[in-house]
Amino acid sequence: MLKFNSVKKKFGKNGQVALNLTLQFPSRGLVAVVGKSGCGKSTLINLASLLDTPTSGEVLYRGKNINKFSKKKKEQYRNQEIGIIFQHYNLLEEHNALFNIALPYEIKGHSHQKSLQKATILLKKFNIDPAIYKTKVKHLSGGEKERIAILRSIINEPKIVLADEPTGALDIKNSELVMEHLKEISKTRLVILVSHNAQLVEKYADRIITLCDGQVQNDVTINEIEETYQNDAKPKSGINSDWTGKIAINNFIKRFARNILSISSLFIGIISTLLILGFYQGAPISIENESKKQFDYGVCTFSKQISSQIEGSKISLVQMLRPTNSELLGVNLKDYTVTNNYDYLLNSYPKITLGEEVLTDLSFRPIYSFKSAYCDSSLLIDGNIPPTDTLFEVVINDKAKELIEEKTGTNAIGTVLEITSEAQSNYYGENELEPVVIDYFVYKKQVRIAGVIEELSFLNTPKIYYSYVSFENYLKENFMINLSQYFNSDYTWFDRIEDAGSNEEISSYSVRCFLRNINKKEVIKRDVEKYSGLYVLESLPYVVESTLNQLIEVASTGMGIFLAISIIGTCLILGIVSFSSYVEDRKKIAVLSSLGANKDSIYEIYIAENFIVGFIAILISLLLSNPISKLGNFLIQKFLGFENIINIPFESFMGRNYFLPILLVISVLFICVFSTMLPIAFASKISLREELKDE
Repeated sequence: MLKFNSVKKKFGKNGQVALNLTLQFPSRGLVAVVGKSGCGKSTLINLASLLDTPTSGEVLYRGKNINKFSKKKKEQYRNQEIGIIFQHYNLLEEHNALFNIALPYEIKGHSHQKSLQKATILLKKFNIDPAIYKTKVKHLSGGEKERIAILRSIINEPKIVLADEPTGALDIKNSELVMEHLKEISKTRLVILVSHNAQLVEKYADRIITLCDGQVQNDVTINEIEETYQNDAKPKSGINSDWTGKIAINNFIKRFARNILSISSLFIGIISTLLILGFYQGAPISIENESKKQFDYGVCTFSKQISSQIEGSKISLVQMLRPTNSELLGVNLKDYTVTNNYDYLLNSYPKITLGEEVLTDLSFRPIYSFKSAYCDSSLLIDGNIPPTDTLFEVVINDKAKELIEEKTGTNAIGTVLEITSEAQSNYYGENELEPVVIDYFVYKKQVRIAGVIEELSFLNTPKIYYSYVSFENYLKENFMINLSQYFNSDYTWFDRIEDAGSNEEISSYSVRCFLRNINKKEVIKRDVEKYSGLYVLESLPYVVESTLNQLIEVASTGMGIFLAISIIGTCLILGIVSFSSYVEDRKKIAVLSSLGANKDSIYEIYIAENFIVGFIAILISLLLSNPISKLGNFLIQKFLGFENIINIPFESFMGRNYFLPILLVISVLFICVFSTMLPIAFASKISLREELKDE
């Protein structure tokens, strides 16, 4: 059955010989190997069980060198051909007695239920107290542990049972009981017993081999045992991973505090991913919608711009000119009402006073008309839009409302402001007696706040909106005294700007364009991009929108980098935790290997443990993603003014329904596998002999 053919085993740098012998063993009976400590008894057991390899010689099982078995055959040999009883039991302390006994049978490929049934039969056969069946091994006595170890070694009906000092830690009563069990087992299979208890050995052994300094000193047969032929049955090769899952669950509970770190890390990574994807999904839509919330979105300027490169320099000079009427006819501005630009006379920051106080933070912006076609009345939140165009009623935005109410302590609606603007016109004529005709423009009006509109908060300022068409009519009705005398006819401020040259300052070097249908705001983007060469269409609200989009792009890039760092960090943490768990469980892994568990199954334990971590993290993330995104949206809206900027695409992602949750689960499980396998793959190989040696 088993033969040691010129086997030599050396240890240490000096090559100290621990074993040097030739021995053969029968197919059944209780063969005792005795001798002083260090004589090579345990080394013999380790070589027979493939826990160690000989320096030279062969260990033959059924005439075949076990050290030349394939990896799979070695696992089958440990699991099905031999059973090992360790001196210190090497049971899985955190699991109950039933599970420990059933484990080799499950590793063999049988179902968990069938394995438990067979383990229960063995327990009953050996009259083990039913009270300990489901008791954790760590709570059992030494004698009970030893009997559990014996039953574990024989559940797969191995041909050889290797017992290394099975009674070494037991009292006389339990030692007798264990030896009775081993004697019974030896009737049908070979039991090789290593012991230092001469009295027990002489009482129960059929053959006693005495070792001294690694060599056979004496070999005495006490009871002649008839050899029995044992069929070389084909080893069972099944797949059952129930046992790996149960060990993984137990490991997870045992290392709960450490796994909380992994769950937290993974949760942060998942939530970050969901929020960033939600930002990618929601930000463009939110920015587009919010940026349209500008009362003057349809207000643009149109100019002619001529660029000149400075010789020998990278600098270009740009000259702005107001397009002529013929040039305006040559471009397509059919969606706009085109008129003169009066910013020279009434710029965006005139003098604005509230009583005696000057409000320096308010800007004065034109809206062509308060008629519904030109202004977005849906932005109104208080008061009303003036029903007719007049210079005496204005609309303010919410920022201006806050500023004015802070100053007055009362509702801004109905508050009267005074607007003052002054400008000078220099007209250069051909009369030598009067080469320059100077007129002074003075605009001073009291205006009443009729309504308040809510605008985009981000990058916005307090604004007052007035009717541009009313101001134009005002200019048509106000005469320039000196120029009227010069021309000897009525001449208005409107006429002056209308007749101004393209490069005169009073022309503001541009014309005003007002979108005729405020509901067609997308036209602005089209035309701003269309007119960007010789002719340029500019829109301050569109600049704000473009700036926001650029900020979104920068933020998206930053978030992408953060996401990559987060994923790498999560993998590192999971990898470190898995590696530390693997190193911590070196002895447990050695025990499982000695029972025939293969490397993949052992990996499954740690992958399954991380799967539990992953599923918990996914579950928590999915449960909390909605309230966290709502909180994020609330804070962003409160401080930046954007609504629903985070919109996690659970229902539809990349054009597929519910693809994101599926992709999330697959990605997390991949991370769990990757961060488990990679560090363990680089871990040093576990020495079964070192890990399972006597403590």
